[in-house]
Amino acid sequence: MIVVVFFFQLCVIFADLTAASPEDSDCGLNFTSSPYKPSGECIAADQEIIHEWDSFPTTRCCQNTLNFFSQALAKQAIQQGNGLFLQGDQWGHCASGPFKHQPSVSINKCGLDPLYQGSSQCSSLSLTDIVQDQNFKDVRDNCSGFSSSNFDDACRDCTTAIKSTRDHFLHQFNAKDNETEKAICLVAVVISVATAKLNDPSLMDDFFRCLPALNTLEKSSEKYIKIKSKALIAIILATFGMMMVILLVKYVTRNARAGRKLLLLKPKEFASCPGLYTFSKAEIENAINFGDEKKFLGRGSAGQVFKGVLPSGQVVAIKQIYRSNTSDSFTRELENLSRVRHPNLVCLFGCCIEDGEQYLVYEYCSAGNLAQHLLSE
Repeated sequence: MIVVVFFFQLCVIFADLTAASPEDSDCGLNFTSSPYKPSGECIAADQEIIHEWDSFPTTRCCQNTLNFFSQALAKQAIQQGNGLFLQGDQWGHCASGPFKHQPSVSINKCGLDPLYQGSSQCSSLSLTDIVQDQNFKDVRDNCSGFSSSNFDDACRDCTTAIKSTRDHFLHQFNAKDNETEKAICLVAVVISVATAKLNDPSLMDDFFRCLPALNTLEKSSEKYIKIKSKALIAIILATFGMMMVILLVKYVTRNARAGRKLLLLKPKEFASCPGLYTFSKAEIENAINFGDEKKFLGRGSAGQVFKGVLPSGQVVAIKQIYRSNTSDSFTRELENLSRVRHPNLVCLFGCCIEDGEQYLVYEYCSAGNLAQHLLSE
C-alpha cells in the first residue's frame, strides 16, 4: 500500500514538472495551474510609478507580476522545501518565458531582479524559518478571516500583520534601512502565507486581492514631476506677466500727464480760453530773436524765460517749457491764467505747441517781479 501511495505521489510531481511549458524548463517553476494573466494597464498612456506591496518600485503594468510569482514560488517551496526563492541562474531563466503574450512585462522591466536566493539575508530564509517564528502566528491568523468578516477590516488586519512580521525580520537582521532587504522580507512573508492557502482557491484569491492595499504611490514619479514642472512654469509665467503689467501701468501713468497736455493743447480747444492767441513756432522764435539777440530773463523748475517783442512792438515774456518736464505746470497755467484777468497778476497772451516745443507768452513786467522788490535793499 505504501509503495502504491509513493508511486502515485511521484506521478503527480512528474505530471506537474512535465506540464510546464518548454520555455520554463530551466526556470523550475510550474506556471501551468496558475498562468500569468496579461493586464490592460500596460497600454495605458500614463504609467504611474508605485511601490508594489510597499516594496519594489514598478508600474501599474506589472501589478499582476508579484502575485503570479508568489503563487508559483509558494508551490515550489511546498514541493521541494529547499527555500522560498530560486537560485540566481534559475531566476534569470524565468525572466520573460511566462510573459510571452505581453512583452512589456518581464522580471527586469518590473524591477524584480534581486528576488533570488542569496541576494539578501531574507532571501536565504526557508519556509520552516518563517513558519516557526513566533511572529508568523499573527500573520497566519489575521490573513485567514476574509470570508467570515468585513473584507476591509480583515484586509487591514492582514496587511498590518504582514508588515509587522517583515519589520521583525528586518530588526533581526539589523537591516531596517535597506530597501532591497525590506522588499524581499515582505515577499518572503507573503509566500509563506500563500503556502498555507494553496488547497483553498477561494481563500487564496481573497488573500491576493487584499495585497494591493500594501501598494504606495511613488511621490517622485514622472507624472508628479511633470505636473509640478508645469505648475512651476505657470507660476513663473504668471509672475513675469504680472511684473510686465505693473511696469506698463507705471509707464502709462508717468506719461499720462504728458498725454493730457497734448490733448489740451490742440489749437481747436484754445477757443474755450477767451482772449488766448495761438502762436506759431516761427512767431515765437522771431519774437525771442528780436534785434538778433536773445535776452534771458530767468529760469524756473518748469522752464526758462526770455524777453520777446511781437510784430506789433509789444514787449512780452516768453517761457519755454523744458522737454524733459513731466509736471502739469504748462497745462495748469494755460487753464488758469487764460480765464483770469487781474491787475496784480501777469496776463497770459497766448501759447504755442509745435514740434514737441511748448511756450507760454506772458505780459512783460518792465519793473521786475515781486520777489525782486521784496528782496531789494
